[in-house]
Amino acid sequence: MKALLRLLSAHALLLLLSVPLLLSVPSGAAAATQDAYSLPEPYITWEKAYLADFPQLQPLMDTMIANSVKWLKKPDQDILHNRICAAIAYHMAVDAKQSKRAQMLTAAGDILHNICKDNKDFILTDLANLVRVKDTVARLKKAGYFKDSPEFFADPDLKVLSKIGTDLSLIHHLSGAVVAGDILRKAGFPEKDVEDIEAAIISHSTGYWYFRDSVDAAAQRPGAWKAVFPEPQSLLDKYVHDADLISQFDRASVSPDGSKWRNLAVKRWGAKSKNDEGHVVYYVFSRLFDEAKTPEGAAMAKAQWDAIRPDLLILMELPPDADPLKAKGVPPFWSGKAAK
Repeated sequence: MKALLRLLSAHALLLLLSVPLLLSVPSGAAAATQDAYSLPEPYITWEKAYLADFPQLQPLMDTMIANSVKWLKKPDQDILHNRICAAIAYHMAVDAKQSKRAQMLTAAGDILHNICKDNKDFILTDLANLVRVKDTVARLKKAGYFKDSPEFFADPDLKVLSKIGTDLSLIHHLSGAVVAGDILRKAGFPEKDVEDIEAAIISHSTGYWYFRDSVDAAAQRPGAWKAVFPEPQSLLDKYVHDADLISQFDRASVSPDGSKWRNLAVKRWGAKSKNDEGHVVYYVFSRLFDEAKTPEGAAMAKAQWDAIRPDLLILMELPPDADPLKAKGVPPFWSGKAAK
């Protein structure tokens, strides 16, 4: 009996000693999916802030990263872009002293704004996908969204979409809204929040002049883009739009070898050398300044441009005070095209 009591006492002592050790393990010790990818300051601080304020956004982050990994061989740049967008959107809403709900929605909107950008299964030449997009837009229009864009989806035959239905860059705002809606409803977000985010995602691409030009060229009609790209209407739309716009100017996405924009210069616009890459990217960004929909967005874009402009001049082998568009003209891809 005494031996048994000594054994029980030893077990009790071991249990007591283990309690402080258990309590000392942080409850959030498990790594989040985004921890595998680097994010520079100040974006990482802003991201941690909104995830602490709104833990319901972590599953959206997980889904965005999982989709990027699924669809892309090298997802790092796209994940970086989406995270920077969400961090900027949240920061803008906080700075403007918007409500907690507005802060949460802006971050959610930009986490998901590219959710279908690389999904080759959601093209709009597929009738089932097209019907889902049409139903989503019709529902949102009935609820009062897109009043400032009377030409948006006004054509019942959607002739423009038949020209661009397989171009993921030109349709991802539409397909993305449908898929984002599915994700948000499954996650238990209120229907009004879901619809606000759906509308913001649909509106986020309007600020890209090269998208508008591409739609017009495909349709062979000036202004054809208005049928598929609505103007941002609500403040949420504008924050999601401007955060996406501003994020394009992030130095890590523009300047280094292999960065998002230098890759686009090669793959989309025919750059053949580092000099060409600098020229193309400079031209694209020089036309983005007037696209911001808020004063805060315009100011942030200008600050970012001042940081990346010297890098592009170095790539073009031009002096710091040079005007590349005077020195080198318009890049060949756009030569002869009137500026929109």
